[in-house]
Amino acid sequence: MSELLSVENLHTQFDSYDGAVRAVDGATFTVDEGEIVGIVGESGCGKSVTARSIVGLEDPGEVVAGSIELAGTEVTTASERQLRRLRGETVSMAFQDPTETLNPVFDVGEQIAEALKVHDDDRQRLREYLHAPLFGNRSDWAAKRERAVELMEQVGIASPEDRVDAYPHELSGGMRQRAGLAIALASEPELLIADEPTTALDTTTQAGILDLLRRLNRERGLAVLLITHDLGVVAELCDRVVVMYAGEVMETGPTDRVLADPRHPYTRALLSCLTQTAEPKTRLPTIEGTVPERHGETSGCPFAPRCEHATDRCRRGDVPVVDLGEGRAACGEPIALESGSTIEQEPTEIGAESDRRDRSTDDATAQRPRVELETVSKRYALDDGLLDRVLGDTRTLGAVEDVSLEIGAGEVLGLVGESGSGKSTLAGLVTGLEAPTAGTVRFDGEAVGPAADRDPETLADVGVVFQNPRSSLNPRLTAAEAVAEPLRTHGWPERDRADRVASLLERVGLSEDHTEKYPHELSGGQVQRVAIARALALDPDLLVLDEPVSALDASVQARILNLLLELRADLELTYLLISHDLDVIEHVADRIAVMYLGELVEVGSAAQLFDRPSHPYTRALLDAIPSLDPTDEPCPTLGGEIPSPADPPGGCSFHTRCPAAEPECERDEPSVRAVGDARSKCHFAEAIAEQNANADGDADDVPETPNPR
Repeated sequence: MSELLSVENLHTQFDSYDGAVRAVDGATFTVDEGEIVGIVGESGCGKSVTARSIVGLEDPGEVVAGSIELAGTEVTTASERQLRRLRGETVSMAFQDPTETLNPVFDVGEQIAEALKVHDDDRQRLREYLHAPLFGNRSDWAAKRERAVELMEQVGIASPEDRVDAYPHELSGGMRQRAGLAIALASEPELLIADEPTTALDTTTQAGILDLLRRLNRERGLAVLLITHDLGVVAELCDRVVVMYAGEVMETGPTDRVLADPRHPYTRALLSCLTQTAEPKTRLPTIEGTVPERHGETSGCPFAPRCEHATDRCRRGDVPVVDLGEGRAACGEPIALESGSTIEQEPTEIGAESDRRDRSTDDATAQRPRVELETVSKRYALDDGLLDRVLGDTRTLGAVEDVSLEIGAGEVLGLVGESGSGKSTLAGLVTGLEAPTAGTVRFDGEAVGPAADRDPETLADVGVVFQNPRSSLNPRLTAAEAVAEPLRTHGWPERDRADRVASLLERVGLSEDHTEKYPHELSGGQVQRVAIARALALDPDLLVLDEPVSALDASVQARILNLLLELRADLELTYLLISHDLDVIEHVADRIAVMYLGELVEVGSAAQLFDRPSHPYTRALLDAIPSLDPTDEPCPTLGGEIPSPADPPGGCSFHTRCPAAEPECERDEPSVRAVGDARSKCHFAEAIAEQNANADGDADDVPETPNPR
């Protein structure tokens, strides 16, 4: 294959108060026609700046040296007209958050049609000159609209004719991401740059996006440059991988070789941080320190201050680039370059008390539950219009339906399910941010109402860590002030507040240097630590953690998970952990509750649900987890979208998407069945558990239960 993209010794920098920041510092790599290449590394390594430099969108940064050759055109010296042609005909870019790139005041079809039209150079320039509308006549608009429907169908948006008029806020997260891809693919580019396209998506939606990219690559020969911090995604999708650190390329090579036999210490360290490579509840290896922000002239390997193999030569001299045959590594230490996989460490379980460390799930749940939900439901009235309200014909949306659940004292309960399944609403019912329409919520056996009706002591029993800590922290408060805020609200004296804040920040691993910094001055991991410290301020018994590590790279994620396990052991905390990352759930949780369309479809120990799930939906979620082994074949993706909670299907709520559905699934609502230590809402739970156990080779471990067939 011939080279489509060649990046050679690229340097991109930004101005700052401390001088020029070298965000990209000599990166070199290629992408061939029809190839999928992944760029990985921690946050701040220069991945996204590299991608933006390729398409000429590095502003306010500046490419100061190096070469970017795209389909025979030198991007660094190209005119704006040439760049505009390249962006349409040769390269397109799909961004991480489609809510920030899709215009909220135009429907999706119009935005896709605009992408089709905007690269028609001659007519577009004339229309701009005349200040005419983008579409000059109805037939022109109708043709583009028809093409928009075709593109929406190609990227896997169901019923595109019905959704072409939808606005971004009316689409699910997965459909918005697909709409963004449809816009990027409208002009049929040769290269798609996808910047973290699956970071905020649940596993099934992520699997669907990866399957789409794989299909476009296979059917259209589309080359893809994938920016991600998820090495599982790289293993499943990419032909080659580029590992970046501090703006430099540390290692390149075929994905299977790099992941199985990494040669650079940084690549090995990244792989060692992953939950997939560790035993549950054990301390994850971490990379000490942070990615440096490089100013002025520096020498030596940028990873040397954090590398266990570093020598004086690494810190002072030029770093040689070693040819590995199929790939390269920028490392001058022969010991580090020896063949070997990830860093070997003896797994150590977090938590000093042996009774809690060895406690089984049965022991945990035998205690009095910390939290009880008894037949709890939450329904929202839909505002269908004045006439409907006058006639009393008001529809409702069932976000949570008849949920009964217990969380034992000291237990970690993982709550999983796709976006829109009701997880955050259920968490809101536990915290009191939502009031149940029906049912009862109890803490330590006492019924409690919504937060507004709870006494201060009950309110203090629950701490919350929200998904996006930068949005939940006041940007005008320093780290210390943010942690002190709940203490001040509950009337703590100023001197006691100061001592408590200092203790909490130290407990979550932040130094005095961080106390007076504002959220924008802290890294993602540091901001999350501030959010955890604030949640612990009032010494709660229960922490509700909503996607606490979803946007963090592997090394920072490992530190936060280690911290959460340490806090649980030392402070005897109970966790309700919501996450779409099932590897994280397996590593931390004692039990798992699986939600679908507002219902609990399966609840059981983490070991049983991962080894022998008894509900098809749980099996589908597990199958969607990307494997770190590039030789593994991807499992078939779960088709369709979650039905609307305003119009749920009859019978089993999952039957419209279930690969094993039978006529009775559509006709009859299943009862809850006990399978081992799990409870499953499926007509064929026992048979499915046995089938999954047989597939994993541990059928003898499945308790004998009658087959419902």
